Amino acid sequence: MVKKAFISIFALGAMVASLSSVALEAIPDDELNHYTGQAFITVDAASYSDATLGNYEFTRVNLGLDIETLVNVDELRVGEFDRSYATDGTAPIVDDNRNFVYNSDGTIAVHDADLIIQNFALGRVDNYNDPANAEIVPFKIKDPYIELAYKTDPGDPNIRRVAGVRIGFGRAQGDLSGDLISLTGNLEGEIRGPTSIAYDAACVNGNTANAIECLLLAVASGTEIYAEVKLLDGKTGDATLNGAPYLKRASWIGVPTGTNFESDDTGLVAGLIPGLTTASDCSVLGVTGCFRTTNYQSIYVGDPTKNFENGSASGAFISLQLEPVPWEDLSGIAGASRVYTEKGAFLNIAKYADSNGQQRYPLYLDLYNALTGEPRVATCIGRTKGC
Repeated sequence: MVKKAFISIFALGAMVASLSSVALEAIPDDELNHYTGQAFITVDAASYSDATLGNYEFTRVNLGLDIETLVNVDELRVGEFDRSYATDGTAPIVDDNRNFVYNSDGTIAVHDADLIIQNFALGRVDNYNDPANAEIVPFKIKDPYIELAYKTDPGDPNIRRVAGVRIGFGRAQGDLSGDLISLTGNLEGEIRGPTSIAYDAACVNGNTANAIECLLLAVASGTEIYAEVKLLDGKTGDATLNGAPYLKRASWIGVPTGTNFESDDTGLVAGLIPGLTTASDCSVLGVTGCFRTTNYQSIYVGDPTKNFENGSASGAFISLQLEPVPWEDLSGIAGASRVYTEKGAFLNIAKYADSNGQQRYPLYLDLYNALTGEPRVATCIGRTKGC
């Protein structure tokens, strides 16, 4: 299935690239003076050498388009081939109690594709239950591109093979929705909120924290805390597995083991928070730190409080590789170099730099929504999903 999907996207890229070969007729200079504009399609070529992986050449077809779209897909399934637990960082399937789910032959079960998103959608519909006043709020894309990666033969640079293909967005903003069953790659976000919410969850409702933890949470009830969230191994709470650069087929997200909450507040209590809130076994201060990705039915890519020019995100892409590929990092973050991917499908929705150069996340959750989930925005007229 990897090869089938790879061939499909490769064919799309070849089709778009072929547009540049259509025969054109010259326009006389005096007539050309009446026209202004810019290139619709440009092609960039680049090379990159990695001491471990080898030499690569890249061809990127840039489409000078501004797109506004509402898309609904029953199921997005990419990278369907055999993987086994822990091999290349493949995450296990676990139940709600974080116990392994086993196959009939006794092996630990994993999802059967790198990316499985059911009821996938881009964009949303406001007032969806009122057809006369329903309003489409499109997902916006600027400067999409298709890029091919070639691996060159170290003995003969004229010999090269296709190693991967990706489809990316120069900038993007809007709602991405779906039942996130299996994710491979980078999905990064931030949890932020007052410790009073953590206190209610750990010491009042859940009663999972110990007395010292509850005392700290009570004293710091007005302090705002935050932490980075990533795709996790639902069994251990780790963001990596067996030294792999990223998790494959993950179905949990949260605060990775060994990381902690931070606070921008000042004072003794705020200063103690980083040292006393280290995540371990999917728990932080007695508060659950790991959540199923299906809990988050919609993700807003970019900043919903700003317009497209100031609030759109960069660096998002989906790719397929037949072997490892170091794609150029287009997030705009200072010092960013490469996004290293391995065989299979890869979804990159990671940190990026906004128009002011500040790092931002594509997924923001307050502590309450982190614990209870993020509802789906409506993506159809008359129903929330399943058009």
